[in-house]
Amino acid sequence: MTPTNELSTRSRIGLVIYGMTNAVLFGIGIALVLSIESLSQHLWIGIPIVVIASAILAWPISLLVVPRLRKPLWRRRQLAKAGAPVGTPEERRELAAKE
Repeated sequence: MTPTNELSTRSRIGLVIYGMTNAVLFGIGIALVLSIESLSQHLWIGIPIVVIASAILAWPISLLVVPRLRKPLWRRRQLAKAGAPVGTPEERRELAAKE
């Protein structure tokens, strides 16, 4: 794989994770704004703050999550390159039993 493909894959995964992270942060923020009485009196300013804050905070959080999602794939590539059995422990046991 070229570095361009690697960056592209990471960016694609990051965008998917960004959407989910943004939704979760928005849900938490809007629930807090609506449930706390002092904040719910100022909804006209609270909701836009939650929208902007969730959109901004979701990107760095998603960038922290992406490498953790890619690590198992990276480990499988390393095992395959070394000629070791790749897969779950059950698949490895089955492969060892056949040999």
